[in-house]
Amino acid sequence: MAKNYVQYGNTVRFTVTTAVKSGDVVMAENLVAIAVSDVAQGGVGVGLTTGVFTVKAKAADDIKQGAIVYWSATDGATITAGSNKRLGIAWRASGATVETVDVKINA
Repeated sequence: MAKNYVQYGNTVRFTVTTAVKSGDVVMAENLVAIAVSDVAQGGVGVGLTTGVFTVKAKAADDIKQGAIVYWSATDGATITAGSNKRLGIAWRASGATVETVDVKINA
């Protein structure tokens, strides 16, 4: 093993300013994590940084499989970049009236 090895990188510790629930999207600048468990305001949690997760999506967006999706704190996953941070790649299409989408995060 290399002397400078730290970890696989499948999880990350984070500190939250507002409480999060297990399964919530947590953004640490450009790093996306999915909270493993509930974390109280100001607490430290662990998040998964790899995998495909079903997340809230902007229902009006017709998200296509393979599309780049971004994270909006108010709307969830969206195809609108703007000031939103990249979430990942849509793993399957959501349709224009569906309020969730499967996303491979950090892709």
